[in-house]
Amino acid sequence: MKPRTKKILNFAFIFGTLAVVLLVGFNGQEMSGAIAALKSIGPEWIVLCLLAWASYLLFDSLSLHHFLKTQGQSISLASSIFVSLSGMYYSNITPGATGGQPMQVYYLKKRSVPIGIGTSALTVKLFAFQFMLAVLGTVLWIAYREYIALQLGNNIWILIIGYVYNVIVVAFTVLMATNKRLVRFVVLLFIKAGAKLRLIKDPSATQARWEDVIDTFHNSVMMIARRPMDLVVQLLLATVQILSLMAVTFFIYHAFRLTGSDYGQITALGVMLYTSAAYTPLPGASGAQEGVFALYFSQVFPDGIRLMALLLWRFFTYYITLIVGAIVSVANGFRSGKKKPAQD
Repeated sequence: MKPRTKKILNFAFIFGTLAVVLLVGFNGQEMSGAIAALKSIGPEWIVLCLLAWASYLLFDSLSLHHFLKTQGQSISLASSIFVSLSGMYYSNITPGATGGQPMQVYYLKKRSVPIGIGTSALTVKLFAFQFMLAVLGTVLWIAYREYIALQLGNNIWILIIGYVYNVIVVAFTVLMATNKRLVRFVVLLFIKAGAKLRLIKDPSATQARWEDVIDTFHNSVMMIARRPMDLVVQLLLATVQILSLMAVTFFIYHAFRLTGSDYGQITALGVMLYTSAAYTPLPGASGAQEGVFALYFSQVFPDGIRLMALLLWRFFTYYITLIVGAIVSVANGFRSGKKKPAQD
């Protein structure tokens, strides 16, 4: 399938999911109530949601920018922001967020950052984000276990699956950094099993790709481990980045003048939501994100407000990235096209 066709299908799926949410969620009364609730929101809350999204983007960019600077790469903060936004955009339109990092490496290479260093920067940034997500998830689950149990009820199994998945990812990531031999052994076992089940057509090529991934990640972590304060900076930036994204839900909650849940409780549910839907191999986790939000926040946002809260939350945590990312991507392509020399 051609890349352009894949992109069209991914966008069709994303906006098809939105259409389903609107059709299923809104009836006549719900629509009128939601519109009335939306009109009651003060503009300051919309601004705060925008600032939360911008902060999420900024701290992701600062994480990339900081690593590249420590490696002696001369790159402007504006370029780091562009690369981060491009990564978010392509991650959000590809299944399993597989398209983000390759495009970021490509854009970094165009800015004279060697592929090895660019890949290392993205690897360390991803590790810091996943690690802090697991840490925050654990701390918040323990601190607000009764509140989370009350809100999730029988749906707690969704969170358990997501949490176990994230812990396995983090554990495997740490293992890649500390014990390459064991990781290679485990990967080889899975490749052999996949080949026997005819899930992997070319075991040799698959093994070679995984060898590159393991080596790159190990070298990246060893590179930053020699400067532990840089790792601390990466972890702190990742923490602020995650909390910035979680702040969107808190601002929406207060925008509707709701009471009963404090900042810590809303943030805990937000982290649980992100953890639960992160393993969904769909573009932008579309469908899963909306469904989990409706389940987890069913008692936080009352009827008549819940669906509008969901749409606002999804806009400021996902669709705004698609819109801004698409505009920047088109503008960059247009500018690059103008720079090409004319053909005789």
